[in-house]
Amino acid sequence: MSYRLPRLARVLKSRPRVLARAGELDRHALHREFMTREEVMSQLRLHGITDLADVEQVVLEPNGMISVVRRDHGEPDEPHPPADLP
Repeated sequence: MSYRLPRLARVLKSRPRVLARAGELDRHALHREFMTREEVMSQLRLHGITDLADVEQVVLEPNGMISVVRRDHGEPDEPHPPADLP
């Protein structure tokens, strides 16, 4: 539908939402996206980050994935799959 009506696409398609900047969570954005601090920290750990202070920006992408930009602008990590439990 948004292909035929480009103006409607702005309303129907979601946009990336910044969840954290410069190591600080945006509580309003978390509330709007129905997310908790623990959920964001879980996603950061999947990217190999244990401290929010190491993050420049955390973005919730339209496809539901979390993108992370490190403060040191190092190579981006792909999320690691959960380890198999014994």
